[in-house]
Amino acid sequence: MTDEQLRQEEFLRQQAANKAFRQRGNLEPAAAEGAHACAVEVQRVLNLLTVGGRDAPEEEAVRQAVAGTGLLDVVVRPPGRLDLGPGDGLIFSGWTGRACVFGSVRQDDITVEFGTRIADGGCLPAPG
Repeated sequence: MTDEQLRQEEFLRQQAANKAFRQRGNLEPAAAEGAHACAVEVQRVLNLLTVGGRDAPEEEAVRQAVAGTGLLDVVVRPPGRLDLGPGDGLIFSGWTGRACVFGSVRQDDITVEFGTRIADGGCLPAPG
């Protein structure tokens, strides 16, 4: 390998390491079953906030809706530079006790997912 190829390979390894804090592990099947049920309920309550073509819901309304499903440690905020997904709207997360339920809320789109905590220990990266 040439020096330039070695530098490029090292750069790519460092870039991957910089993003590793957002990686999620494998969720145990029993935890996944419960997290899936929670995600379905979160999707349902968030859909109610935007039904009928209403404007995108505000932060506090999303927080109350997600917390009302029984999730703990609920976080709702605008996306930061370290977050994956859309750059507008709001992102949210909550803890089931065994898994994270997380996603985004925009006027025309709601996504809800579930998984383990990210490598840095939270359900979402720290806001950046």
